[in-house]
Amino acid sequence: MKLLKSYIAIVALFGLTTFTACAPDWGQADPPAANQTYPTLEELKTAYSFEYEEGVEPLSDLNLVSGDLVEVVQDDSLGSNVLHLGSGSYVRANNPFKGTSLQTGAGITFKVKLEENSPYAALMTIGGEPTDSCGKFFFTANSQLNFTPADPQALQSKSLDVNNPASVMTNAISGGAWHYVALQIKSDGFIMYVDGVKEAEQTFKAERETQFKYQDIIDHLMSAPYLYIAAGNDSTLCDARIDDIKFYRNEMTEKQWNQTIGGGAGGESEFEYVIGDPIITVGATDCSAAWWTEFSNYFRIPAEGTAKFKFTNHTSGVGNWNNWNLCICTDDERGGSDYAEYMVLRSDLFGWGDSYGSGTWESEGYGDWDAFRADMEGAEVVVTVSRSGSTVVVDAVATSPNQTVYHEKFTTTCGDGSQVIRAFFVMDGSWIQFDSNETSVLSPVDVSTLEIGTSDCSAGWWTSFSDYFKIPAGQNLHLGFENHTSGGNNWNNWNLCVSTDDERGGGDYAEYFVIRSDLFGWGDSYGSGTWTSEGYDDWDAFRANMEGANVSIDIIRDGANVTVDAVATCPNNHVYHEVFKTVCGDGTQTLSSFLIVDGSYLKMNPSECYLSVPLLK
Repeated sequence: MKLLKSYIAIVALFGLTTFTACAPDWGQADPPAANQTYPTLEELKTAYSFEYEEGVEPLSDLNLVSGDLVEVVQDDSLGSNVLHLGSGSYVRANNPFKGTSLQTGAGITFKVKLEENSPYAALMTIGGEPTDSCGKFFFTANSQLNFTPADPQALQSKSLDVNNPASVMTNAISGGAWHYVALQIKSDGFIMYVDGVKEAEQTFKAERETQFKYQDIIDHLMSAPYLYIAAGNDSTLCDARIDDIKFYRNEMTEKQWNQTIGGGAGGESEFEYVIGDPIITVGATDCSAAWWTEFSNYFRIPAEGTAKFKFTNHTSGVGNWNNWNLCICTDDERGGSDYAEYMVLRSDLFGWGDSYGSGTWESEGYGDWDAFRADMEGAEVVVTVSRSGSTVVVDAVATSPNQTVYHEKFTTTCGDGSQVIRAFFVMDGSWIQFDSNETSVLSPVDVSTLEIGTSDCSAGWWTSFSDYFKIPAGQNLHLGFENHTSGGNNWNNWNLCVSTDDERGGGDYAEYFVIRSDLFGWGDSYGSGTWTSEGYDDWDAFRANMEGANVSIDIIRDGANVTVDAVATCPNNHVYHEVFKTVCGDGTQTLSSFLIVDGSYLKMNPSECYLSVPLLK
C-alpha cells in the first residue's frame, strides 16, 4: 500500500555538493566537564522509522524534500513503511548529533536497498547549506568516508578520503537487496558493518594525528546543522529505499551492529571464493574430454581482487588449443539468467567474448607451433587474473619440462569494476591438475602507514609500528617492505608481532608471539614453536647485508597452526630465509599482526601487502 507520493519540484540548492562557504553559528557542543564520567552508549531520540500516526503528515519530520520522486511506501519484504527516493531525489533533516556530547564517537544504523550498484554517490551527508563553510562529512555504499573541514586553509592536511571508488572498489553495500548497515565513527578511526560483517575499517595511531584526526569528524558532527539523505557529493544516488535510521552517541556494542535484515545476528560470514567441493584434477587423464564438457570449480573474484592458479597442463598434442582454456564471466552459473561471458582465452593466444575484441595481447616465446604442442605436455602453468577498477589482466606463464617458457598477457575491461566476476577452466582434449597450496585469491589490505620509524634508524623499541593487519581464519597474509638498519645489533631490523584481534593495551590484547629477523622471539606461543632457516652463517655480514634488503613475510594459517615464512633478499643478492611454526588459539579467531622497528626503519610496499585465501583445500 502506498502511503504518500510526492512529485515535488527540485528545491534549488545551488552547489549542494560543495558546502564550501561560512555558516551562521548553530550553537556550540557542550565542552568537556572536569568531572567527566565514563562514556556510555546512548541511542538518540531522533530516529526515522517512516511510520506515522493518524493525522500526522508523512515526511513532516523533515525540513526539506527535493526531487522528482520522494514517497513513503509499504515494503512487503520488510513488512513496514520505508522512504523511497527516486534517482536524484533527496531529503534533509536537522542533524541529530548537533549539540550532543560525543566523547568517544558516533554511530549510525539503517536499512537500505539500492536498485543497482551505486558506489560513488553519498548515502548520507552531515553538513550545512551550500553557502556555509562548516565543512561536510559523507559516506557511500563503497564504504568511502570523506571529510572536508570548514577551514579552507586546512583542506589538504585536515581532509579525509578513504575507499574512494575511483581507486578501490569494495562493493560493501551491493545493489538489488536489503542490507543492514552500521557505521561507527571513533576517535581514532571508523568501522562499517554490513549485515553484521565488518566490511571496512581504518585505525589511526597517535603519531598519524599530526594532520587529519578522526576527532575532527566527531567535532564536526556535534556542530553541523543538517543531515542529508541521498545527497552531498557530486554523484547521483540510484533509486533507493531506506528505513529504520538510528543514531548513537559514543561507541555501539555488538547488539547494534551485528544484525541482518530480519533481526538476526550477521556473524562473521565469509565471502564465497570457490563454489563446490574442490576439483583438483579437471578432465579425463587420457585427454578425451570434448570441448565444453569438463570444467573446474567456479572461482569468484571480488572487486580489486587477484586470483592465482597454479597447475600442471596435459595435452593430447593434436591441436594448439588442446590445452588449458580460461573463461571469465558474470557471477552466475553457466546457463543462468544472469550468465554472460566477458571472455574465453586459450593458451595459444586466441579467444573470444564480449570483452575480447577491445583487449590487447602481449606474448613471449611463441613462434614454433610444433614445438609448442609438444612442450605443453607436463608444463607447469601459473595463471594470474588481476582486477584494478574495470581493468582485468590475465597473465599466464607456462614452463615446459625442457624449461622453455611461454608467456601470454591479455588486458581488457569487464563491467565497471564493482561486480564480482567468476573464472573457470575448460578442457578440450586436455586435462590439468591444480597445485592446491598455490591456488588462491588475493585481496589488497589497506596500508596507511608507509614508513615505520625514522630514516636515521633512531626509533627505539616499541615506539613505532605499522598498521594493524588482521588475518581472518582460513586466510593468509603477505607483507612486502624495504628494511633499513643502524647496523649496530642483529635485532636492529624488522620485528613482527602476531596477537589477538585487539589494539595494543586493549582489554582483549595478548601476544601470541613476537619474532625478529635474527631467529629470535618470545610470547605465549613462542616456546612451543620451531625454527628452520637458511643463509644465516655470519652475523657481521648479516648486520651489513640487511641494509636495504627487500623482505617478504607470509603468515600462513592452517587451522590452529601458524607459519611465518620470511625471505630477505639483500642488495648483494644474499638471501636470509627463516620459517617459524607454532599454534595460535584454536584456529577460529581472527588474528592481528603488526611490524615494529628497533634501531631500524621500514618502507612498506602496498602492492605487496595482501590477504590470500587458498581455494582448493
